[in-house]
Amino acid sequence: MGSIALEKVAKRFGKVEVIPQIDLEIEDGEFVVFVGPSGCGKSTLLRMIAGLEDLSGGAIRISGKDISALPPGDRGLAMVFQSYALYPHLTVAENMMFPLRMAKIDKAVAEEKVLKAAEALNLIDYLDRKPSELSGGQRQ
Repeated sequence: MGSIALEKVAKRFGKVEVIPQIDLEIEDGEFVVFVGPSGCGKSTLLRMIAGLEDLSGGAIRISGKDISALPPGDRGLAMVFQSYALYPHLTVAENMMFPLRMAKIDKAVAEEKVLKAAEALNLIDYLDRKPSELSGGQRQ
């Protein structure tokens, strides 16, 4: 995907500073987890990176390109939400494939991506199941 760099990224809601200036570099292929108590800004930070929340200051770069002003759909990112939003009438594979179809990814490439992700998430055995046939953790 490329590297992600946060440069003096901050978020305020009015006078309340919810994310003080932060600098962070995530190298291509690195796995990063944000951990902290409820309300500390983990989701807000992820939403800013994804473009779902405006920055109050700073810049976000992907592979050196400033994406701070790009709309979410143009950033080439995706998020997994804690409260899942699955289409109940689609299988696991179809739910995973849906955003790739919307992005007009070649079907063979999309299928390969779904299989690779399902393998990484230990979901291969569940690809033909509907969400109602999964546990809460599997739905996430």
